[in-house]
Amino acid sequence: MVNDYHLCLKWIFDVSSLVQVFCLVTLFMKQTTALFALLVIGTAHAGRPLETDDASVTAHRTCQLDFWTESSIEVRQDNFNGGCNILGNGEFSLAGARARGDQADQMSQAFGYKHIFQPLTDHSAAYGVAGSREFGRLRRTGESSQETLVTAIASLPLKGEDLLLHLNLGYLQYRDQTLRDSSVFKAAALDYSLNERFGLSVETFSGVADSLSWRVGARYTLIPDFLQLDASYGSDYGTFQASRVFTLGFGITPGF
Repeated sequence: MVNDYHLCLKWIFDVSSLVQVFCLVTLFMKQTTALFALLVIGTAHAGRPLETDDASVTAHRTCQLDFWTESSIEVRQDNFNGGCNILGNGEFSLAGARARGDQADQMSQAFGYKHIFQPLTDHSAAYGVAGSREFGRLRRTGESSQETLVTAIASLPLKGEDLLLHLNLGYLQYRDQTLRDSSVFKAAALDYSLNERFGLSVETFSGVADSLSWRVGARYTLIPDFLQLDASYGSDYGTFQASRVFTLGFGITPGF
């Protein structure tokens, strides 16, 4: 009887151990899956290297982090822009930049929000609005500037989602210690995906004082759905030698 009792207890503890091992394995698999989900992201956002905004946001609970450097004849500017989709149809963004050269050392920070009312499909256009506020400061003199931009955005499929036309129309206001300027912001871009990895773009857009610029760009997906490399080249119209700009950057899209 005593032996039977001990055998019964031994069997219970053995079963308990198996249950514990099973629970540990299950927990490990859940944690591994969660970690993998942080590393694998959703559909990449098409933003860089375009200056023109597109009517799309990153996938829900995903962030788009872009880093790039912009070099002209007299100035180099290092940039960061991060946008996260928390709500599903909207994207909050934070940005920072530092410009050096031409006797200037300027820091700037910005925040913004973009909301999509209708998402893009192969046969229907996407629409949205975006707003941003940028604050700049010259490190040497402490002089500050502010720029506010409110934009209506449309993205139209010309050949499914392989060839897209992005259109922006908005209000741009800039001010500093000596200048106050308001203008209509205009931008248009053609965005062509040759395949799942490689894409090309050409665009034109206006800035402060209605100066028009053009830019061509290319992007390459190095790691599908995770890492993109991009570059662009352009200038203001009619002043190529004085205002040409080259950009080089990369973007990642982690989930959370």
